Amino acid sequence: MRVIVLLVLAFLTIGSTAFSGWLIENVDIPGINPSLALNSAGYPCIAYPVDGTGVKYAEWDGSQWLIECAYSLTYPNIAYVSLALDVADTPHISLGVSSLFYVTRDDSLEWQSEELEYPGTVRHTSLALDGEGSPHIAFGIDWGYILAYAYRSGSVWDIEILESGNNTGWFVSLKLDADDNPHISYARRSPDLLMYASMDETDAWSFQVIDSLSDECMNTSLTLSGEGVPHISYNAGNEVRYSYWTGSGWHIETLDACDSGSFGWGTSIALDSADQPHIAYCLVDEDYLMYASWNGSDWQYELIDTLPSYILRRGDPDLVLDTLDRPHISYWAGYPDHDLRYAWNDGTGISQGYEEANYNLLCGSLHPNPTLGMTSLQFFLAADSHIIVTVYDVSGHAVQIPESGQFPAGTHDMSFSVASPGMYFARISSGNQIEIRRFVVID
Repeated sequence: MRVIVLLVLAFLTIGSTAFSGWLIENVDIPGINPSLALNSAGYPCIAYPVDGTGVKYAEWDGSQWLIECAYSLTYPNIAYVSLALDVADTPHISLGVSSLFYVTRDDSLEWQSEELEYPGTVRHTSLALDGEGSPHIAFGIDWGYILAYAYRSGSVWDIEILESGNNTGWFVSLKLDADDNPHISYARRSPDLLMYASMDETDAWSFQVIDSLSDECMNTSLTLSGEGVPHISYNAGNEVRYSYWTGSGWHIETLDACDSGSFGWGTSIALDSADQPHIAYCLVDEDYLMYASWNGSDWQYELIDTLPSYILRRGDPDLVLDTLDRPHISYWAGYPDHDLRYAWNDGTGISQGYEEANYNLLCGSLHPNPTLGMTSLQFFLAADSHIIVTVYDVSGHAVQIPESGQFPAGTHDMSFSVASPGMYFARISSGNQIEIRRFVVID
């Protein structure tokens, strides 16, 4: 089993620092470029490509991850997918390969797929469902030469070509407003531009240049406020930027930046119940998964996870806020295993109060999980350290302290048991570094 680094700490930068109760777990290995949605029970559901397999779908049922293949394809590999759930929690997925595909699960829980009749290689797609549950998809064709939009009316798909010939349609993100009109953020190249397209009540499209960049525009993520105001996060070369429409123009600001020459890999934006922005993103030079939230006067920053150093892409977070405005994030950790991870903030504050880490502790997953009571944990210490392990229930109460004391440097295995069925969290601390693992005890 691969030992992974899962850090729960604060990252001090401009603005103030906030943190409480981030929990992180591996969902599957491998899994890349995930798309996340929460079902009506608030449980996470994730669609993600797997090289040589196709597209998998993972959903948490309250005690374990249920994983199945939603679309089978051994070659070519699928790079990006987009997931939405309807009011019955039925998953709908768009994906691109040699053409655009739409996948959903029928009443008998069998996966069904449709190939849209438009030739060309599709890479980036973004899917949204309208008020009647019908799918709408924005997508780029032929590696950035066509931006297209598709929607299904009854059993018939209508496809519109919005732009062509401008090296366009990169990193599309689609949202529907309260009247089901589509809004799309996307990137152009040569020149590098952040673009915004929207349809009005007369079905007419308008196009705006939001930001003109000196380097590549990537990883756009769009959301709409309750009044339909667009908010967008994106990578501008080595910077993470945030933009929104003021009513007369576009406000643009830089949230964070990598060292010169590095690129940020992935952004995702969501608005809370007060329409305040929350953004998940990756800093490549530091291998950090970051979370920024606006409190009305200042940005707060948190370091959620450290990712393995990898010369190729990793991260690509997808952020969703639940009904209590708590953040949930899916992402992938990169080389060597491309493990799919899920992080969420439970609000218990179990991890609150630690501002630094010395990277001394590496902690694996609990196994078995779920368990009948007994479970085991493997961890590695870079130096002799004092370790404290505490088990909490879902209310944040400590139910036992299975082990504490001085441990020598090296790899250790620890076993402990909990008698009562339910969900628990094992908190492992070494100095000012903390790891948290979730596990479930079943009858």
